[in-house]
Amino acid sequence: MRWFIYLWIFIFMISCASNALNKKKEAEIHFRLGDSYLRQGKPGFALRELVQAQKLDPQNPDIYLDLGLAYMARGDLDKAEAQFKKSIQLNPEYGAAYNNLGLLYLRQKKLREAERCFKKAISIYVYPTPEVAYTNLGSCYILQKKYSEAQNAFRHAIEVNLLYLPAYLGLGRAWEIQKQYDRALNVYQEGIQYLPEAAPLYYRMALIYFLKGEKEKAKEYFKRVIQLDQGGLRQHAQKMLKDLQ
Repeated sequence: MRWFIYLWIFIFMISCASNALNKKKEAEIHFRLGDSYLRQGKPGFALRELVQAQKLDPQNPDIYLDLGLAYMARGDLDKAEAQFKKSIQLNPEYGAAYNNLGLLYLRQKKLREAERCFKKAISIYVYPTPEVAYTNLGSCYILQKKYSEAQNAFRHAIEVNLLYLPAYLGLGRAWEIQKQYDRALNVYQEGIQYLPEAAPLYYRMALIYFLKGEKEKAKEYFKRVIQLDQGGLRQHAQKMLKDLQ
């Protein structure tokens, strides 16, 4: 009789493990669908899938991160904050969660809180994209008018990843705000060495030359933007070029 009890317990344990595994697999399907919708800019569809994923796998910090991003995309910042914090609670070393919580605070103009989040993300050794947090930290410093600190943050981002366009744009912007246009031009030119087809760099250079009254150089760079870009920058460059004729 005892052996029968042990067998029943064993079968029960196997059944529970199998059910848990099936739930995780189902949760993964919903999560992948939600993540895909999020990347397509469809936060409503993403939420539908991510809520299902969270019910099936409530200890997965990745799901809460995407839920936060979806709520933030819809402008529901309180719910987004709660999801990011839950993600961090489940994984205290989740750099992406700290970075996105910082972006939420930046959007709310809670600059000190945003700064702390970006610094925390940067401090996490396993965070794979510290250049993103460095760049966001630089933007946070600009809003605080701490231009020297902003420049240092953007420069760190470039050192980490020479191909990260937002860092060059941020560093150049920091110099432009201070009307240090030649230094801004140097930054954009540096970026072009590594990103020769990055239209935003040429566009910023064209605008600076326009401000400096160097019309021929401005025309040259606006023409380059038109060659490289197929969206809004192209249209702006065409208009500016027409005005310069």
